[in-house]
Amino acid sequence: MKRAVNLRLDESVIYTLNQLSDELHATKTEIIEKAIDFFSKQNHLQHNQLLQFAGKLKSSDADKMLESITSSKNSKDFELELS
Repeated sequence: MKRAVNLRLDESVIYTLNQLSDELHATKTEIIEKAIDFFSKQNHLQHNQLLQFAGKLKSSDADKMLESITSSKNSKDFELELS
């Protein structure tokens, strides 16, 4: 189910949104949803949310795990207490 949201956008953003909507034959909602999804993936939010969804990790633990994995290709040692 989709919910209505009020946004205030600069005129230049509205112009770009309208252009994209026309060129891609997509609704403005679809374009905004895809833009947010892309932004989220670029900022690694989705990975953290996936680990939290597992129900075993706190946000801080998930962040530590991701940092450990990305910081070293050879050593993946870290401590994690799951309750």
